[in-house]
Amino acid sequence: MKSEHVRQSYENFKRKYGKYFIGDGRQFVFPRSLKNLLSEDDRRFGIFKDNLKRAQIYQQEDRGTAKYGVTRFFDLTPEEFKALYLTATYDHRKLNQSETIEPKPVGEPQDFFDWRDYGAVGPVLDQDRCGSSWAFSAIGNIEGQYFMRIHRLLSLSEQQLVDCDRVDQGCSGGTPYGAFEGIQQLGGLELEVDYPYLGHQDNCQSNPLRFVVSINGSVQLPKDEDQIAQYLFDHGPLSVGVNGALLQYYSSGIMQPFRDNCDPAEMNHAGLAVGFGIEQDVPYWTIKNSWSTLWGE
Repeated sequence: MKSEHVRQSYENFKRKYGKYFIGDGRQFVFPRSLKNLLSEDDRRFGIFKDNLKRAQIYQQEDRGTAKYGVTRFFDLTPEEFKALYLTATYDHRKLNQSETIEPKPVGEPQDFFDWRDYGAVGPVLDQDRCGSSWAFSAIGNIEGQYFMRIHRLLSLSEQQLVDCDRVDQGCSGGTPYGAFEGIQQLGGLELEVDYPYLGHQDNCQSNPLRFVVSINGSVQLPKDEDQIAQYLFDHGPLSVGVNGALLQYYSSGIMQPFRDNCDPAEMNHAGLAVGFGIEQDVPYWTIKNSWSTLWGE
């Protein structure tokens, strides 16, 4: 891409996502040292260009099913992105100690299913600059379980978990299975309207008089994907862990990253599996994320 086109792409990126930096004409702070002579806007433009190069590499390495390009996170270095958004802290020792359901024989799984088509999934939300994907995943799971039993979709409070869950670490990270344990310790969950999301951790304001849902445990599923698909079909949306390294560059399609770019043993982000399907002979999972409707499909 020519330099003038790159600059125009950067300016379009800032307008689309409301990104404005010190030194870009709207604000200016006189530098205190030579190190700060480069304005923040110029520095972020350099990061943007580096991310364009990375996205091009991932696109070249793709197997033809996904598109990589400019996302709302293109002003962040990979390290900044990881520190802000990839904060799920999966402990494989704890996972191995979790109650795992016994594998069950499954027949030929159907080719497509999506719980969004049945009203079991709420709208895509935005965790903001808070590492709380674990809370959104757990809440989405419980909302789906409530729907399966009552046939009504509630909007439960992620902020209650960020503030009050003593198993996890608020905006600094956590896991869905930790959240399920934390919810049992709390005794229940409030509605989003009663305990709205802030995008940062605050003092716990949990009120048992406002609890509308409680849980009594959780289970871990076998690693067989046909069995997972069958369980999702039978029981509703599922909390899942993923390696989110390439999500900073993902635009659309079915991601099939090579192991060098995305080690499945390094889970650092949580989402909600709401469906599955097959497209062009490629099986896929549909995962609900918590990075707003400005990201992904």
